[in-house]
Amino acid sequence: MNGGARRVVSRRAALRGLAGAAGLAALSGCRVVEGGPPPNTQGLSKKPAPGRRVNITFYSLFGGVDGQGWVELARRFESVQDEIGVEVVYAPPTGQGEQQKLLVSIAAGDPPDLAMVIPFQVPQWAELGIMTDLTDLVRGAGLAERDFLPAVWQGMRWKERVWQLQWDVDPNFPFYWNKALFEECGLDPERPPRTVTEIDEFSRHITQVGRSGASRVGLVPWQVAGFANAAFTWGFAFGGSFVDPPTGQVTPDDERVVAAVDWMAGYARSLGGADRLNVAPPTLQMNPFGYGHMGMAPLGPRSVKQILEARPDFDYGATLLPYEPPGASEPGAGTWIGGWGAFIPSEARHPEAAWEFLRWFAATPEGTLAEFETVNYPPGYLGSPALERMKADRMLKPSYDAMFAATNIKPSLPATNYFSQQLEIHVARAIYGEVTAAEALRVVKENTRREAERFRNQLGL
Repeated sequence: MNGGARRVVSRRAALRGLAGAAGLAALSGCRVVEGGPPPNTQGLSKKPAPGRRVNITFYSLFGGVDGQGWVELARRFESVQDEIGVEVVYAPPTGQGEQQKLLVSIAAGDPPDLAMVIPFQVPQWAELGIMTDLTDLVRGAGLAERDFLPAVWQGMRWKERVWQLQWDVDPNFPFYWNKALFEECGLDPERPPRTVTEIDEFSRHITQVGRSGASRVGLVPWQVAGFANAAFTWGFAFGGSFVDPPTGQVTPDDERVVAAVDWMAGYARSLGGADRLNVAPPTLQMNPFGYGHMGMAPLGPRSVKQILEARPDFDYGATLLPYEPPGASEPGAGTWIGGWGAFIPSEARHPEAAWEFLRWFAATPEGTLAEFETVNYPPGYLGSPALERMKADRMLKPSYDAMFAATNIKPSLPATNYFSQQLEIHVARAIYGEVTAAEALRVVKENTRREAERFRNQLGL
């Protein structure tokens, strides 16, 4: 059997197991795409406009108003040109966040023309050969590094080639504080902490622990859209590194990452244990920060919007995420960019037409503004008028500031998805006191090393 045939067989075999190893939409950042179709899927798909020279198929995994926004965005694209029709197919993720419909269609050799990808999935999917190399198309459109946020440009590329355009920037995370609670506890309501050490100092004024657990806390550092995302956020804030670029090996055992996880575990111990929180009702209707018994929290704008819808008078302040010297040197050092991109599968039938739609909504002033108005996610394209709208909006301004402060992304490696899974499992064990932070992160490193080796062997790389 020749090398090309071996690669096809390896790719098909790898794709069969890819969903379980590489889904994790919930780990893309602070936004979680709910698994399974919602009760009402009306308005989440559409047929292409009639009479077009070419029709493309776009897989949308978003439900609810976001999914309806994609249908409206496709209609707007059809309204500004008369050559390309867009069929939107609702392809919901499974309960674990895997894009099963997409992966099955690719494995069968019948993919859509355009689909979604989490930026940190790019190295694995590019190595599998399922993505179209967009580098020449990007250059031909006059697009370059200068046109995107620095962290977005990182996530669009693998091995010096461009594989996706990131249409959504998820800044993880702006940092919020409860002004009323600060004042109640004798703290200056207009002065947030700048460093992790100051978080600890402020927390001592706020936290109350009784027989039934912590009824009031300064912060819950591990509640940052999952344990893995908490590790990335505070690991970066301590100045840690998660990958060694020359070798491509993950480095969760970096001393500053270990210090960050150890700090989170120590915070849990100071409350009597991570399971001793009593700051919100058992059935949450909004983020726990909104109930008024938590002094500080890293949050996304949708959580803040949810809080303000329930409590319009909630008095909060927002700033950049605190940092911890000497590893980091300024607020916002821990901020990293997640979000969503879109790519053209390598066996797409209409790649040129798919590129026109992709470029329009991800990298033109008109299209990115249309995306912001319909799907309502922040763009990564610096020429977008949506950025000025964010800057002028009180609720979105913290995310705008975080976007421009961020220099980090999740490690771009073929094993990043598995790496995130391992962090989710073993950082939780450290937080709950089952193992030390150093022990947990050594296990993560070793398990990820073995998975990366298995993936390379499977593909014959």
